Amino acid sequence: MKNISTGTSHLIVTEDSNNVITITLNNPRYLNALSEELSPYLRKILKKINKDSNCKLLIIRGAGKAFCSGGNIKKMNNFNNTSLTKNFAQKVYALEKKQKELTGLIYNLKIPTIAVITGACAGAGFSLALSCDLRIGNKNAFFISNYSKIGLSGDYGISWFLSNLLGESKCKEIMFLNNRIDSKKSLQLGLLNLLFEKNFDSLLKETITNLSTQSMTALKYIKHNIKLSKNNSLNKAFKYEAKNLIKCSQTEEHRIAVSNFKKKK
Repeated sequence: MKNISTGTSHLIVTEDSNNVITITLNNPRYLNALSEELSPYLRKILKKINKDSNCKLLIIRGAGKAFCSGGNIKKMNNFNNTSLTKNFAQKVYALEKKQKELTGLIYNLKIPTIAVITGACAGAGFSLALSCDLRIGNKNAFFISNYSKIGLSGDYGISWFLSNLLGESKCKEIMFLNNRIDSKKSLQLGLLNLLFEKNFDSLLKETITNLSTQSMTALKYIKHNIKLSKNNSLNKAFKYEAKNLIKCSQTEEHRIAVSNFKKKK
């Protein structure tokens, strides 16, 4: 296991022998809030991962009893009308850029991404989890929006991620009512893909090993195909699926996988 320097104690990053990178949000005292001591460094690490052709899989998790509680409410600015009018355009641009470089970058990574949820997942932390391809939780996992409770409308793509995943009506319910969604309900809704109530660590390891030993080229193109399918017709899906499958069929990964399959027979 190799430790990767992050520049802050609030972020721990490791890489194992299978090129699986794990990012641990490490500020449990504040439930791993996306503070200025954490978020800028997280963006830098994500940019490095995006350029790393050897990375096979990204895991994001939180230390302690939370995945991520969202923004640090104690350090949120109280804007008066003068400052809001004066700096509105700049503030919109800055926040949009931050969003694109965090949840936007995670969503657009070519490699598979997993959020490991073992506690609270709230606000922008909810968005962070939704930006990952898969979410795996234990019995302590729960989701809650909380935005409107502090007079905010949502950020980091939560309205887009939630409505695409669960539909417009369910998205409104979750964001209007701010009900706590426990692990079993999260699994039922699809917020969690997998729920391991017992033997969590061993089952999580088994799942990660399974995924990391798949053909990375195939997983990359599967992810690409699914992403393109959102806004394309079936005939277009036939076209890019054919193109990407032929690309996969010409790789050494495919040749070895077929050879191993035949040996088992």
